[in-house]
Amino acid sequence: MCRHKVQLQTWMLKVNDMGLQRDTDRQIFEAATDFYQGQISATMDVCHHARTNEVRLILTLFANFNDGQRIGSSLRPLHYDLVLLPIISGSSPRLCGHVFIDLEPTTSTNVVTFHGVDITLLDVSVEPVLGVRNETTTNFSDDRFLQLEDLCFSGLYVSVSRVFQRIQDDPERQQSNIILKQSLKKGKRYRIGLLYMANVRDESKGFYRINYKTNDDSCCHEGWFGGTQMQVTEARKVLPCLDEPGFKSTFDIIVGHNKAMSALANMPEMATVPMVNTRDWMWTSFSRTPLMPTYLLAMFVTDYQHLEQVYQVGDRTVKLRYWGRPEQLPHFKHIMEVTPKMLHYMETYVNQPFSLPKLDFITAPIDLHFEAMENWGLILFRDDKLYHNEETDSEDDRFYRTQIMAHELAHQFFGNLVTCDWWSDIWFNEGFSSFLEVDIINHAMPNETFRPEAAQLKGIRNAMKFEEKHVKPLTVVRQVETADEADRMFDAISYSKGNGLLLMLRNFVGQETFQIAVATYMERFQFQSVNSQRFMEILDEELHQDREFGRTMNVTKIMNSWTGQPSYPIVRCSKTGDGRIRLSQEPFPMSYNYSSHGKDTRLWWIPLAMTDAKRPDFSHGGTYPRIWLTPDRPTLEIPYFPPLSRHQAAEDAENSWIFINGQSSSYIRVLYDKSNWRLLSNQLMINHTVIPKVSRAQLIDDAFTLAVAGLLEYETVLDLIEYLTLVNDEFVRSTSQFHLQWMKERSRHNESLYQLFGEYTRRFKYEKMDKGESDEYHNLIRLDAFDQLDGIDCHNWSDGVCVDQVLRLFRAQMTGTITPGEKRAMFENLERNWCVVIRHAGKEEWEWAWRATLRDLSSTQRIKILSAMTCTPHRGQLKQLLARVFSPTIDQNPHETFKTIEKMAENPVARSMVLNFIKNNWESLERHFKRSGDTLKLLASAAKHLSNAEDLDEMFQLIFELQNKDNKLDHSVTEGILDGIRSNIRWAEKNLDEVYSVLAARVITRRTDKPFTSPYVNTI
Repeated sequence: MCRHKVQLQTWMLKVNDMGLQRDTDRQIFEAATDFYQGQISATMDVCHHARTNEVRLILTLFANFNDGQRIGSSLRPLHYDLVLLPIISGSSPRLCGHVFIDLEPTTSTNVVTFHGVDITLLDVSVEPVLGVRNETTTNFSDDRFLQLEDLCFSGLYVSVSRVFQRIQDDPERQQSNIILKQSLKKGKRYRIGLLYMANVRDESKGFYRINYKTNDDSCCHEGWFGGTQMQVTEARKVLPCLDEPGFKSTFDIIVGHNKAMSALANMPEMATVPMVNTRDWMWTSFSRTPLMPTYLLAMFVTDYQHLEQVYQVGDRTVKLRYWGRPEQLPHFKHIMEVTPKMLHYMETYVNQPFSLPKLDFITAPIDLHFEAMENWGLILFRDDKLYHNEETDSEDDRFYRTQIMAHELAHQFFGNLVTCDWWSDIWFNEGFSSFLEVDIINHAMPNETFRPEAAQLKGIRNAMKFEEKHVKPLTVVRQVETADEADRMFDAISYSKGNGLLLMLRNFVGQETFQIAVATYMERFQFQSVNSQRFMEILDEELHQDREFGRTMNVTKIMNSWTGQPSYPIVRCSKTGDGRIRLSQEPFPMSYNYSSHGKDTRLWWIPLAMTDAKRPDFSHGGTYPRIWLTPDRPTLEIPYFPPLSRHQAAEDAENSWIFINGQSSSYIRVLYDKSNWRLLSNQLMINHTVIPKVSRAQLIDDAFTLAVAGLLEYETVLDLIEYLTLVNDEFVRSTSQFHLQWMKERSRHNESLYQLFGEYTRRFKYEKMDKGESDEYHNLIRLDAFDQLDGIDCHNWSDGVCVDQVLRLFRAQMTGTITPGEKRAMFENLERNWCVVIRHAGKEEWEWAWRATLRDLSSTQRIKILSAMTCTPHRGQLKQLLARVFSPTIDQNPHETFKTIEKMAENPVARSMVLNFIKNNWESLERHFKRSGDTLKLLASAAKHLSNAEDLDEMFQLIFELQNKDNKLDHSVTEGILDGIRSNIRWAEKNLDEVYSVLAARVITRRTDKPFTSPYVNTI
């Protein structure tokens, strides 16, 4: 049909030369040409219809700076006036809407482009806007509302518009192009009216609904819940809009709903009035929002109830409302205690008041694929992440919910008040909100000091592991052009590496300078969309005022070396004699070859905090850098131990350890020389508390990771954790056991080595915690409860739990004879405790646990129990767990399925069953999870333990078959699965002999009091 395709080389091309004779075709082409002149290349197809010989013009416009699904800067949205009527009950859910969009063209055009997905545009209107439209009283009986009632309840509408020629949908770009009859003039303001219909969804994207069962005493009582999730690019599924974070507008919102339900939005309610023609239905209007992007827009209709409190600072008040089902309301006590304190901390820290007159918190009875969403003024939580049940939830649960709230409250400023201008820079919003969690929680819960620091360390280290395993290099700031690419930005790098980089930044500029820059950033850019470079520039301004310290500091340059390069550096530290040390940097060895020439030349600006045995300082002051490694000076030799005499310097250097990067002050790992590792090991044996708990865990995590990379001997690593046989250092022991379990799983093909791992870890001390160190973490939960599981005089340990004690308490729970203290002990670490029970008990205990999963539990509680049940060694019971996924009598939500099967894959007995289950039920799991890619992620999680050539061949064949069925599989994930198995094989081939030797030296020698001879033969 298309006779020719002409690539426009210049915008001076005469339209007549193309044979476009009809006025409409000429107008479209001229408008588009004028609109994108100087910015756009266009491909024009002139196609002749076979029957009418009518010339049709199809223009596909690509901005040279915004390929993909971006709209660009041709239109500037100013205000949205949105009326939304969702029908969420019944078998025909639907969403009817009308929106007026006030906008200003930046160039004259008659082509108006909006984002839209699965939206049917029914009518278009255009009118000029004179001046700024003020908030006015709504006339609920005007044609706009009557038209929506007719459309949604009767399916009737009459198109009255004569202002547009055609609407061209572009599904690939998720856009709709409206070709107007008259041009919009540059610099003028217009109001575009759009009547449309959209979908109400069953997954938490766009506008969704859920029909939930309540705990009402009456049989089968059900409730309905409808709401929105706009982030990342889901607003375009709810209304036609300019759906990019760089576009900030004000919003007037009106929501239609049944009178039995409440409507919520970002701002307070203004009025609720009955619909004119529809009985028992209401319109609720809300006051105007401040400037904000579409992804923060939120609306809910629900039959929930709420508790209310008033947050007051001086004469200013903010209404705080906590929404939930009736049975949830009594459990809001903790979150209502800490939320005002955390909000006050944020206001003080950024030196800005919370901008809205109210702040709602609401849970969703749906399997959200995220924990919470920071909608401005209306924060959404996964169903059980807002309330805390004192009887059944643990202290870890309490902390985690507090952590989530802290993160979302930080977002009310970082992300909401000041927004990133594009998704490629989302690390700054997510990293800042993660970074501030520690300080916010410490303010609200001053006795809770260890957990926030431990969570921060865990997050930063998880980001490092994410980078170490990733097949393709990922930088912090990445190119983003499509909705899928934007969605993939919300990963461990944006959240946790961002957290670590901001922690490092604060450490090297100083806390006072950092906070001044935060306040300046908020004041200067409030209600705007900017990028992280603006914050770095403010820091440079502040630092350069200090002529002595800051005149040579270039924060922008320093941070670009971290955000613009993948991975992270290893810092080597070795003593050279006479009190001197040599420091150098190198990239962590990745599974990919970063340089096309085979040489990795990445270098960073690295601030190094250092302390030593003579003057140990792990305080905040001790995280300030004493020296820098730079791209221009990647290796450095310096005097470290200042000598009183030459002999004194040599003696200090020989007998004193050095510790670099205490409290994760920089985003690095540190590789010491043998003598320093030996001195650190000795310190841990003599008095481990000299090095704080978080830094001990960091040190040991570094050592194991460097050994996996082939940079450190395993003998050195096991020397470092030998002290765990003398003291119960539970947090650090869990870090060690994570790595030991990783090694154990890759040695399972050698039975003697596999058993040796179990015997080795049984040497660790598990009895009641060491009293030599203050431990806020365990003091909070061990005061009464954990005396029941102290392990005194225990001879049978499993996963750090005394088997006899936990079996006794579990059976007391079954018979109802358990005391409150004992019950608390069991619930405090429910998954671990029940796992030990399931592993060592019999059929009766299994059936009791199974019945527990069928009770009315929170999703968190059920996941804990199901995860514990995956510890069973019995294949029949494992099959029972898998079968419940598709059971017609059990309503298992996708999140519970994912967590259960992921945990089951850690059980060697279940691993082949899990892989076969995924393979044989691929299509059914895809429908069950609803969210694209979750089944593949589950496969990746199950495959990470595979470690021989047969496993690799079978997985290669499975992925080949899946790719033939589904061409949308994420190739980066499938490549990562295969590369992970290859890495496991290489590690086993290289290290198992050494690992056997060092383990046997500690186990067999002590068992027999005789030197051991290795019988190990590498079978890989």
